[in-house]
Amino acid sequence: AYFRHQPGLRMTNTRHRSDDENLRHPVNSYKYGDLQSLGVYPMSSYVFKIALASLARRKTRTGLVIIMIGVSLWGLLLMEGLYDGMTEQLINNSLGAVCGHISLLPHNYRQDPDIKKLIYKDKEITARLELDPRIKSCVSRIEQDGLAATAETARNVKIYGIDLPAEEKFSNLAKTLRQGQYDFGSRGRGALIGYKLADKLKTGLGRKVVISAQDREGEVSSLPFKIAGIVKTGNMAVDENGIFIGRKTAARLLDVQGAAVRINLMLSNENDTHLLQQQLAKQYPDLDVWRWDEMYPALMQSRVMMRGFNLVTNFLVFGVAGLGIFGVILVSVIERTREFGIMQAVGTEFSFIRAVVLVESLIIGLAGYLLGSFLGAAGLAWFVANGLDLTRFSAGLDEFGLNTIAYAVIRPQYFITAFTAVVTATVLTVIFPLRVLKRSKPIRAINSL
Repeated sequence: AYFRHQPGLRMTNTRHRSDDENLRHPVNSYKYGDLQSLGVYPMSSYVFKIALASLARRKTRTGLVIIMIGVSLWGLLLMEGLYDGMTEQLINNSLGAVCGHISLLPHNYRQDPDIKKLIYKDKEITARLELDPRIKSCVSRIEQDGLAATAETARNVKIYGIDLPAEEKFSNLAKTLRQGQYDFGSRGRGALIGYKLADKLKTGLGRKVVISAQDREGEVSSLPFKIAGIVKTGNMAVDENGIFIGRKTAARLLDVQGAAVRINLMLSNENDTHLLQQQLAKQYPDLDVWRWDEMYPALMQSRVMMRGFNLVTNFLVFGVAGLGIFGVILVSVIERTREFGIMQAVGTEFSFIRAVVLVESLIIGLAGYLLGSFLGAAGLAWFVANGLDLTRFSAGLDEFGLNTIAYAVIRPQYFITAFTAVVTATVLTVIFPLRVLKRSKPIRAINSL
């Protein structure tokens, strides 16, 4: 039919002509390569049109598969974004409350946390570090293990001597306040404690707590404090054992005036951590410079585990989507066996038929990908702005240090991985139907009903 509608073009059998005759009459050859070289037979557009026409004949079946792929991808993207967001919240809570991206400590302090090991001139060091554009904020702290006692009970605690204005910029500690005020009072005798520690001590706002610790001289010092606020940082260690007091008050309690135990750095871009660590190690050879993943490998492991979970989820979701494409293509090929047999009988090469089937499956897969990507991007954007309220599960989330409002993240790798998976699943699912088609006999297919 195609050749009949081409003026001056007719099909002839080139097998009975010499090569010289074929060269003199190129348009009279029905060889595909000759026609393509003349621009008469645009294979790519023709294959695409046939594939679209075949899918249009089965609109319901094609639409259902596209919707299945789109909904599966939508759910997958939401799970990835929310789970990664919860993991990043857990890591950020721990970094802000404890160590930041990088920590500067006295030499061998981690192996032997002795209060006699101090960082002197910490104010000069922090002022110099703040000039580095890669560093978002930095704070110096005094830390020591101690004992907190109330009228009813006593508990081992971790004492943090902090500067509230600097801490608010570094870790957003003020936003973690559940009750009370973000203030140590005019005399500096106020204290902020973790909400779980308050439960253990059976105390509350305005109640008195006595903090005792060993100072630099080895003597036990004690000071009374008034609970000014109760915080929920999302870091289990801090919420269960942490108590924050003023930096100057902590220096008097521990006899470490003019010095700090730790300097924490928060970076603008986490990717700069390794390079900055190496530079700081050379700049301050008398200090130990630690990355957060070195100090708390369990936090990094949680990120690695989440990536593995996402890969498994990707495999399962696109395995199901691939089975859907496989079923549609297989049924389509079987239904059109006679059609394909006639095409082969009149001289159509199998590569052309293979291209048609492959393009059909790609159209289905890419249409589902576009639908799922649009829905997933819209859903993730909403959860990035508003978060997912998990307040009803707060009791269980608190045990893992997770926030009750989970905010999602959007990463380009989600969509790149999904696109790769869709194309791979699409190509793999047409292999078996094509093998079935290739084994069929043209004459038998023509005679079949």
